Amino acid sequence: MWISIYNRDGVGDVVMFSKGTLSKDLIATSTVGDVTRIYNRETKETMGYNIQNISKLIPIEGKGRVQLSQIQLDIINQALYEQDFETIPFEDDPRLVVAEVLEVEDLEGSDHLHITKTRISENEVVQIVCGAPNVREGMFVVAALPGAVMPNGQVIWEGELRGVSSYGMLTSAFELGVDPEHVRKGILEIKNDVPVGTSFDKINSEQFVEA
Repeated sequence: MWISIYNRDGVGDVVMFSKGTLSKDLIATSTVGDVTRIYNRETKETMGYNIQNISKLIPIEGKGRVQLSQIQLDIINQALYEQDFETIPFEDDPRLVVAEVLEVEDLEGSDHLHITKTRISENEVVQIVCGAPNVREGMFVVAALPGAVMPNGQVIWEGELRGVSSYGMLTSAFELGVDPEHVRKGILEIKNDVPVGTSFDKINSEQFVEA
């Protein structure tokens, strides 16, 4: 999953693309014109691009994570292609979605972590490690999938906890920005009549289960 970030006030007229994290010792870059490619020096996999003077190509509105249209991305991909760089696929699937916890298993060696099997769409079940005390089987929650940008600016990627892979995270109301006083404890529970896969921005507080 690629994400695009733009903050003209903070870093200038640069759009930054990323599809994951990379340790500092593995970061390598290559620059041609206004395009800098960030890649894994061992595997050579492209992990991101910084494109300077982006307003010469397309207008971008907003700050932080920005969702580019297919036409905007086509223009950027043409520029990447002309510099012999890998192009970026168009993806507009929501990254904060209603999900159903199907299984919960204690993580061996931890006093609070659990391994869940969580359904994030009609046909897709993923493994997510969760430390919330209220997680349970049959619970409807909000999953932050890889590529999600949280209200505090944190970007969620696929990772590991205690050596166990986790496809994103199950989120609290506080992390979602709907409980600034941090009154609700644990992960946010959603009513089970909300379809799995529904984007979080399509639901309202009346669909939260009372704390």
